[in-house]
Amino acid sequence: MMSNQNMLVGRFWQHVFTMQDATAVLLKNPITKTEIITTMVGPMGGGGVVVVQPRPYVELPWKQVGEIVAEMIVTLQQAGVKRGDRVAILSWNCPEWVWTDIAIQTLGAVAVPIYPNSASEAVNYIVNDCGATLLIGDDGSQTKKVDANGPVKTLLFSDLAGKSETYQRRVKGVEAKPSDGAFGEFEQIKVSAEAKAVLDFLHIGSKAGTMSSDKAVAFNEVVAAGQKSHGVRMSDICTMIYTSGSTGQPKGVALTNANITASCQGVHDHGFDFNESDVYLSYLPLAHCYERINGQYICLWNAVPTAFCKVEEVGKVVKIIRPTILLGVPQVWRKIKEKIEGEIAGAKGFKAKLIKWAFKQESGFSHWVADKLVFRTIRAGLGGRLRIMGSGGAAISPEVISFYKSIGLNIVQGYGLTETCGAIAANSPTSNKVGTVGKMIPGVEIKFVPLPGAGPDAKGGIIYLKGGPVCTGYWNLPEDSAKSFSDDGWFNTGDIGHLDEDDCLVITGRAKRLFKTEGGKYVAPEKVEKAFDGAAIIQAIVPVGNDRPFISALIFVNALAAKELLTAKGVACPAGSAESVQTFLAGHDLVKEAIKAAIAEGNTRLEHWETVKKVEIIADEATVANGLLTATLKIRTEEAMKRYADRVEAIYAKPGK
Repeated sequence: MMSNQNMLVGRFWQHVFTMQDATAVLLKNPITKTEIITTMVGPMGGGGVVVVQPRPYVELPWKQVGEIVAEMIVTLQQAGVKRGDRVAILSWNCPEWVWTDIAIQTLGAVAVPIYPNSASEAVNYIVNDCGATLLIGDDGSQTKKVDANGPVKTLLFSDLAGKSETYQRRVKGVEAKPSDGAFGEFEQIKVSAEAKAVLDFLHIGSKAGTMSSDKAVAFNEVVAAGQKSHGVRMSDICTMIYTSGSTGQPKGVALTNANITASCQGVHDHGFDFNESDVYLSYLPLAHCYERINGQYICLWNAVPTAFCKVEEVGKVVKIIRPTILLGVPQVWRKIKEKIEGEIAGAKGFKAKLIKWAFKQESGFSHWVADKLVFRTIRAGLGGRLRIMGSGGAAISPEVISFYKSIGLNIVQGYGLTETCGAIAANSPTSNKVGTVGKMIPGVEIKFVPLPGAGPDAKGGIIYLKGGPVCTGYWNLPEDSAKSFSDDGWFNTGDIGHLDEDDCLVITGRAKRLFKTEGGKYVAPEKVEKAFDGAAIIQAIVPVGNDRPFISALIFVNALAAKELLTAKGVACPAGSAESVQTFLAGHDLVKEAIKAAIAEGNTRLEHWETVKKVEIIADEATVANGLLTATLKIRTEEAMKRYADRVEAIYAKPGK
């Protein structure tokens, strides 16, 4: 008989009932008021004043988390949510995000996360595509993105948990009222009868070790009074994560309970021994598979206490909560590295000499001394307790990994996709081969399909994956599913790679044209190009961004439109060859201003991570004759990237280098 502990939602409730007083969440302290306490000392001494500063973060135990989630479940039921319904979450990272996710799944419904900075158009596309009945947001600025005339209802986290006394007292900081009993006593936190009924139902199943007598059922969902549970199976969809398609239109990746279980268990068995003595900091967007599954779900699976903050708060919060586990994308690790390097560069006198000496010590006693005097202080800036640092979402530079290793920190890189429920290959804390994404996790098979024209000695090819974490297809897209998933379960990743002599996976490129930025965001170049179709001043645009920190572009100037612009402003174009005229046009300030305006206007049609941040204006005209245009007058992207590689590098080069 299948135990409910084989499902994420079952393990969550197991923690609630068996680890009641253990810390589940580190909350931002809702009480910020400084207390001033007047004290009286002995008969010969005077009084004193003690100033008590509230702690920035406070612990919330599993028992109280369970009480809050139970109340959320009741509110969702009252809103009509039932087994199989899709419920969207639109919010920045916070404990309520995770609690809502668990509440949805406890009802047997499907959680659909949406990036909090998504535009209204993208939000409505997703809720309509998945058939959501309800969207839950962190504030009104999110819920107002939903079409008011559509069928999707909206609630806020405060609506969902507002009836919970535990939530009001512990999370929101509402002061307790004095009780009618003894002096100095305050009212105890009460749990509503409806929420208590939910907890009783779940506790009975938890103690029995199973939520159903049906062997096919892993968990009995909570239902309204008088109704019968249908039972949640491992094969049932529990969440749907939207990922960008090759056309730029997001596709819903339907993940089952079995996918989540295989991923969490596989990563744990691979050497990532998360446990309740760890502390995890969640700041990457929970709408992304990497943070949601490889971060938050694995921590829930293993009862790891978690704190939440915004990206811009990470530098401050790591020093407060001192996490032992931290995930990041290459862009984050690079920024932290550059900040550390900036602080090192600002050192003066003896301190500067000591740091310079320390970085030259590679081993032995001198390195031990360097670590005690220099590197330990640097690590303290990240809390001083990090034991697992993961990098995913895109390729990370070996140079960045080497820097962290030099100061005593070990970043391990992994590889996965939304369709594979996150990581399916990873280096581990005890086996880290730089330049690879590590070995396959248990339960995942890999094969390579040779690229067209590849010789007999060619290594690897297009990566195909199969196994427990791999989903079976996209939501309501049978043709796309058929293209990416074979009948016998193999998934075409579109990535190119091979296994090295140690069976570590090496990723060498992408078969698809889809970009993946350093931040782990997918961007379709076609969508970026289309956003600027109406800009007369732009002849052609070549988006750049794969494994880069942001999207940039090479811009080719439309000579005719540029001449018309200058003429209208009373500027005469010089006589000369077509090449010299094109150079003049591309360098003129009025043309540059027109391109800047066109970029700003086109960016309004893109999600923020798709927007073009910087451009390089090319002085050449793109023509069929010079090989930059095809016979059908389309820009030859690869040729342009190759020809102007130095201009691309100039975009991303740091000032002064």
